[in-house]
Amino acid sequence: MTTLSRPSVLQKTANVTLSKPVQVTIYMLLSSLVIWTVLFSTYPAAHNAAHSARHHTLGVACH
Repeated sequence: MTTLSRPSVLQKTANVTLSKPVQVTIYMLLSSLVIWTVLFSTYPAAHNAAHSARHHTLGVACH
């Protein structure tokens, strides 16, 4: 008699979280969060590094 092996819950979860659409979504969300944080940061080092890009691309006034 043969038994059919069913994937465990852990295997199903790994398949869902590692799928391409989920990876792309996570990547886009994290990238957007990093960009948002740098562009709208008041922390002096991040603000100075992104200063010209902030003014030229977004038209955001910071002074």
